[in-house]
Amino acid sequence: MGRLGVFLWLFLILIGCEPKPKNSPLLTEIFQSAGEKIPEVVTNPENFRIQIIYTQIDRKKDQSPVFTTHTFRLDTTRYFYPASTVKFPAAVLALDKLTRYASLGISKDSKVSIGTGFSGMTPVFNDSSSQSGDASIGHYIKKILVSSDDDAFNRIYEFLGQKYLNERLWELGFSDVRISHRLSTPLSVEENRHTNPIQFYDDQGRRMLEQPMARSPLDLTVNTDGTLLGTAYISKGERVSNPMDFSKKNFYHLVEQQRFLRQIIFPETAPKNKRLYLKKKDYEFLYQWMSTLPRESQYPTYDDYSKYYDGYCKFFMVGDSKDQLSDHIRIFNKVGWAYGFLIDNAYIIDTLNGVEFFLSAVIYANSNDTLNDGIYDYDSIALPFLAKLGKAVYNYDLKRERSIRPDFSRFIVNK
Repeated sequence: MGRLGVFLWLFLILIGCEPKPKNSPLLTEIFQSAGEKIPEVVTNPENFRIQIIYTQIDRKKDQSPVFTTHTFRLDTTRYFYPASTVKFPAAVLALDKLTRYASLGISKDSKVSIGTGFSGMTPVFNDSSSQSGDASIGHYIKKILVSSDDDAFNRIYEFLGQKYLNERLWELGFSDVRISHRLSTPLSVEENRHTNPIQFYDDQGRRMLEQPMARSPLDLTVNTDGTLLGTAYISKGERVSNPMDFSKKNFYHLVEQQRFLRQIIFPETAPKNKRLYLKKKDYEFLYQWMSTLPRESQYPTYDDYSKYYDGYCKFFMVGDSKDQLSDHIRIFNKVGWAYGFLIDNAYIIDTLNGVEFFLSAVIYANSNDTLNDGIYDYDSIALPFLAKLGKAVYNYDLKRERSIRPDFSRFIVNK
């Protein structure tokens, strides 16, 4: 038996002897067909906490989608840190909330200023990366979707308020999600409950709305087990030889991530009482900026391709290289990376060959099992795995027969 044969035999033994969670035979087949192109992590998925959801899409005559989902080690009760993936529902809900202010003349492009009123808050008066030099909700959403900007998310979090953000998601049917804190800023639980006062202005500088500072009363303790991670962590420069407690951190499991993305890509599939207050122009705005690569973006502009390459926020297919994504492939997604976890949640289309599918995955790549030390195996393990997984699923889906070619016209928005 050759080395590849041993690899596959060991892989099948390892996944076959575990009764829980169930694995899709199709994903196993895709791993096998990829052979050594899929790294050795699939032979030891427990160590890497891998979870994968691959959803095939077929179209009916009226272009409505039919979904067939395949999973690998999917477990909604197993905690992983969602990192920047929480920015996507926040960005969408910002547009959703703005529709309620339309009668006041407020839009995503209205100028905003952000004040303070509680410890840990910082103000905003302008944004030099926008064309006008003003800050706006729309510009923050662009920065979230193109480069995963942390400050942009924090400002959207402050606009929504912790209470509204979570309760609106629960109202839409995403009952497990918990978004309890800003990102990349060391604030306390109480400081994150408080969100800044925000003012909206028209083109003449007249104030249209003042949203006061708010405090959320919600208890957002993560509602799942396994929130103690690692064997050690770094806190204030010191090593603590105990697991790190994530019970007060954000939580957004893979099933809800892909289901939320499906609702944006195919809004008509959501139950009528669970739909967003978005207009056609809102969806077009999301489709445009979800798929925009940094090199395609103007205001915000990302000139340094060595840093903001195509795979910077597109882990599937090109995340492990500086290669450019083919023009006929568009990826509508949101990634996240922190504490050794790498996540991508994507809708991928090939306009030339009529291919489309959803793919969501998480991997934990932290060989020293120490959190917050900045030493993770992203480049050596996690990014190669997600890139090769994306290529393997794409190559399978490319050969899959479809009776009706998908119409992508509503997703291709002029950049």
